[in-house]
Amino acid sequence: MANNTIVEARLVHDFLSAGWAINFIDAEGNEYPLTDTYGVPCSYDSLKQAEEMVEQVGRCPHRVDSLFRFSER
Repeated sequence: MANNTIVEARLVHDFLSAGWAINFIDAEGNEYPLTDTYGVPCSYDSLKQAEEMVEQVGRCPHRVDSLFRFSER
């Protein structure tokens, strides 16, 4: 992540684990999921935990994907 210009973090509800995943987005729009040392995407139990991890790792603005964004239109 140090080699990329991270502009935003996206917090996404992970349906498989019922938790929250974090994807960092660079200036070109590429997404980089936050993973463990084995390359497995991390999942957090609560939105608050995910937001705290963004502060520890990237310290960048973040947005939360709404679970109902398609029905809100």
